[in-house]
Amino acid sequence: MAQTPALRHKTGTKIDYTFSSDAAAGDVIVLGTIPLIVESAVDVSESDLGVLSTEGIWDIPQAAEVQTKGDAVYWDENGTPVTGTALSGAATGTSTSNTLMGYAVATTANTDTYVRVHLTSAKRTATIAGSVTADDITGSDSALGITGKAGSTGAGGTIVTAGGAGDSGAGGLVSMTGGAGDTSGAGGAASIVGGAGASGAGGAIAITGGAGDGANAGGAITATAGAGGAAGAGGAVAITGGTPASGNGVGGLASLTAGAGSGTQNGGAGSLIGGAGGATGDGGAIAVTGGASIAGATGSGGAVTITGGANANTTDGAGGASSLVGGAGKGSGVGGAAAVTGGAAAGSADGGNVTLTGGTSGSGAAGGVVLRGDTFFAQDAATAESTGAQAIAAADFVNGIVVHTVAAASALSTPTGAQIAAVLPTGVTTGDAFRLHVITIGAGADDISTLTAGDGDVTFVGNVTVGPDDGTTATNGFGSWIFRMTGATSFVGYRVG
Repeated sequence: MAQTPALRHKTGTKIDYTFSSDAAAGDVIVLGTIPLIVESAVDVSESDLGVLSTEGIWDIPQAAEVQTKGDAVYWDENGTPVTGTALSGAATGTSTSNTLMGYAVATTANTDTYVRVHLTSAKRTATIAGSVTADDITGSDSALGITGKAGSTGAGGTIVTAGGAGDSGAGGLVSMTGGAGDTSGAGGAASIVGGAGASGAGGAIAITGGAGDGANAGGAITATAGAGGAAGAGGAVAITGGTPASGNGVGGLASLTAGAGSGTQNGGAGSLIGGAGGATGDGGAIAVTGGASIAGATGSGGAVTITGGANANTTDGAGGASSLVGGAGKGSGVGGAAAVTGGAAAGSADGGNVTLTGGTSGSGAAGGVVLRGDTFFAQDAATAESTGAQAIAAADFVNGIVVHTVAAASALSTPTGAQIAAVLPTGVTTGDAFRLHVITIGAGADDISTLTAGDGDVTFVGNVTVGPDDGTTATNGFGSWIFRMTGATSFVGYRVG
């Protein structure tokens, strides 16, 4: 297929130009984004047609700065020359908001009137179509921006940074490093930020290790904070879900998930490991803390849940275990304690419960709570009730030890069901239970205590008499009950000892 041939207009390094105002020889005219030089003076009253030079070596009035031989020179249309009228235009080494003119063929001082420039007619553009290959890319101002193309009716353009593929060796590394700080200045941050959504979700950030080939493992992902200086702490690593800008939006989820196993292999382990201590320093603590509600809010703090993985197979398979294990001691050191503590309450609110619950079952036995080893627990001091009929206070009744001293048969009344319910911790519910122990001290066989109900919400199963313990006879001088909550304010006491 034959082309339409080009037609030569003329040869040379000059172009015709139509002027709108007078121009002196040597004036700089910016044609689009290309600074060119007026070849000879133009008087538009005689003719508006002149000539611009596109090449050559020219002495250009410069701003009060040093220009180094070989460096790029730019034209600032509003620059102030060393000699001449302020803001009339000057050559500069600053690229921002200026147009590329050429390069310096000699080094200048900041007091020199001119800089000698090899004029080029290269067009400076912010847009490069197609691929670009370079050894290095270095910013020439305070920020080097690489931005994907804005979307008009669809998604914005993607930016891809990829290390080179390996031939017979490893693939090329991709590294993002903040600039080094000088003397007392902090190092520059390295930030990867998903794009803000206008009416949709913000852009996601994905960091994915490379896929392994054959029997080789996939590439690891490591987030490592910077090492501290001689006496400085190491840098922190923080993974934080996004905060809603306004309104009632839920905070963004922060999730660390180990990889799923393939075929018959196990899933990847998930580990949170505190840093190793130095010569005499303790190892680093690990804290998993639910989010705090903000000051003045009425919402609860965030819960913390540690759950073994569910078995998703259609066949039989156990769910994943959850373990809380203190660290092993070395030499003569004790093993590390494992503590589960409910949250402290401020003011008059209840402290947080610690609940241990065995797993439910479909058709098998429900899971229990198993305590192995010697078991110790906190116990309130015994409550002393004097001779005669007495009423046990609700705070002394729940998991209490009551010592009733009598000289004759006497009643020992429980609190009402509502009074008992009022002193139970938040979260205690129907089916939960507590214990009561009663010791009766008397001198004769008829010196007994009889447990009576504070109201109709408290009932008993079994004998309700105790005593006496006179120190000499074989009479049983104590009684034990388990009180089970059967409703919001109702309780049944079962005699078990």
